[in-house]
Amino acid sequence: MPSEFLQAQPLSVLLDDCLVQARERVNHVSAPRVVVSPYRFNPLGAHVDHQGGSVLARCLDQYTVLYFWPAPGVATTVHCSLADSAWEQATFTSSQLQDSHGWDAMARASFAALSAYRPLDRGMDAVVFGTLISGGLSSSASVILAYLSALADVNGFSLTESELVELSRRVENDYRGLNNGIQDQMSIAFARRDHLSVLDVNGPSAQAVADPPNISEVCFLMCYSGVSRDLAGSPFNTRVSECQQAARLLDASASHLGEVSKELRSDAAVTQLPDVLKRRASHVYSEIARVHLGAAAWQDGDWSTFGQLMNASCQSSINDYESGSEWLIALHEIARTLPGVFGNRFSGGGYGGCLFMLCDVNDVASIADSLLAQYIDRYPELRSQARIVVAKSEGSVRITQL
Repeated sequence: MPSEFLQAQPLSVLLDDCLVQARERVNHVSAPRVVVSPYRFNPLGAHVDHQGGSVLARCLDQYTVLYFWPAPGVATTVHCSLADSAWEQATFTSSQLQDSHGWDAMARASFAALSAYRPLDRGMDAVVFGTLISGGLSSSASVILAYLSALADVNGFSLTESELVELSRRVENDYRGLNNGIQDQMSIAFARRDHLSVLDVNGPSAQAVADPPNISEVCFLMCYSGVSRDLAGSPFNTRVSECQQAARLLDASASHLGEVSKELRSDAAVTQLPDVLKRRASHVYSEIARVHLGAAAWQDGDWSTFGQLMNASCQSSINDYESGSEWLIALHEIARTLPGVFGNRFSGGGYGGCLFMLCDVNDVASIADSLLAQYIDRYPELRSQARIVVAKSEGSVRITQL
């Protein structure tokens, strides 16, 4: 079994620690409620959701934790401390947005999007925590889903999975200016513990693929590179635009590559595209195929095939989609040389964040030691930031009463 030092902090301990801090920030006599919103990773299905492709998803034991109390009026107050920095506080109503991507921008946008969807009579007092912010694990989608869930709860209603996905999309697209798809919020909203989810972004809907009987042979190991990322400052929107350009050249009626008819997306047709657009389309279409092959391999417990697909996905992301940062490419290259690693790929678009490895459980400790040693030898300045843990399966976003 994995070594103790590779285990993330248990959720019960995390909740207790966060509650102590929340009560220091907010003076309420009543017991709070808490949203637990896991982070996600996608073993296969990189950069295809905004092109109408399916995605494989899994939630892990890294979280947004949001303690909240109903406020007496319509204003919301949010307290937050990011990356052990000083506590910050913001109070706002649904009409008080801000143009910057500051720490409270997603809270404000979530309030605005939900109030536009359904009138809100009450705000909330909230204290929010994140275990690995800007690590490429969709902490932004996680916290948006937490804000939406809590605000709905204090106003006496709940949101379906599809409503959560759509409202989160509005926050990202309409308020944050990202041209991303919906895989991040879908990955969390539709998650089931001990399953992979096959996400149909055109639904939106999800098919749950149960972990096979031999799941105890493997685990996912997550290595944080020590370098964070923010899609708002990455080439993300440029890549989306390039995929859209490729789609229009293949099929004038298509707005994205998923809408190109099968006969017009042949290898021969893709080869005729300008070089950059050819590589973007090649990645999208090959990745869509890998998702379906991967779902079948997972169901069969075929770790070798699943790992090979992860490696191919990562190589395609690097070479055809051109999304890998030097740190994640270094981790990917090191991991490919280590015994016991079936396959690996980076998370978070490759612009920083984490690497995920499907590993033989008997080799986890040696893999962790070797990977970190070689990585820190290349980047000694990241010694205190880089870390590695086993990524245990988690369920979806949820509210609980203490």
